Amino acid sequence: MGKCKCPPAGAPEWVLTYGDLMSLLLCFFILLAALSELKDDSVWRATANEIQKSFGLHGGGGPIATSEEKTMSLMIKIERIFQQQKKSRKEGQVEDPAIVGREPRVTQSRKDMRRGLGSVTFEPGSAQLTPVAKDRLRPVIALIKGYTNKIELQGHASTSELGAETSYSDLWQLSFARAKAVMDLMVLEYGIEPERIRLIANADKEPVKKREYDTRATEPNRRVAIEISDQLVEEVSRPTPD
Repeated sequence: MGKCKCPPAGAPEWVLTYGDLMSLLLCFFILLAALSELKDDSVWRATANEIQKSFGLHGGGGPIATSEEKTMSLMIKIERIFQQQKKSRKEGQVEDPAIVGREPRVTQSRKDMRRGLGSVTFEPGSAQLTPVAKDRLRPVIALIKGYTNKIELQGHASTSELGAETSYSDLWQLSFARAKAVMDLMVLEYGIEPERIRLIANADKEPVKKREYDTRATEPNRRVAIEISDQLVEEVSRPTPD
């Protein structure tokens, strides 16, 4: 019998490469599992910012904000303002806390994410902006000016205004006129580009206070709600590819 030829000592080189790949894959799935358990918005945002910074990603409205960058997208900027206000106050302490409102609504349709920036109210039957409403709009406009994100102005009215003295034939016209009044202020006095603005009339179909008929109680229903979108003007106006 011939002498047995033993294999060389040590593992084959491909085993080391395979082991490295399996280790990386395991770490990737552990990271996915960890992210799926994040409930705190601030922790999630911090994690997402670090991942975006590492990959050099950019999002709508400009580069995604990191601690080293001086510029940030409008949506990230608004999100950070909301998070700071959320940490600095307890629920129920303030009736009307700053521009993002008490419970800013976030809605998402396809790739269009929007955040509510609060609202301004009107006198019964009127679409004229009061001095208080103009003062409330000033910081909101300063925040969104200079960007190209779409702005949605949602006009609302109260059912109790049907019997009020007004020059409008119905609540649809009244709610639209209120949204148009806010648009005119933004465009004529602050130079906001009109192509950024979308007007919506809701009449009395989305009341904040339901089954209320007292004039003071229904004031939140006589409003224009302001929402900012991560959708840019150029994204809406460019032709859709076939």
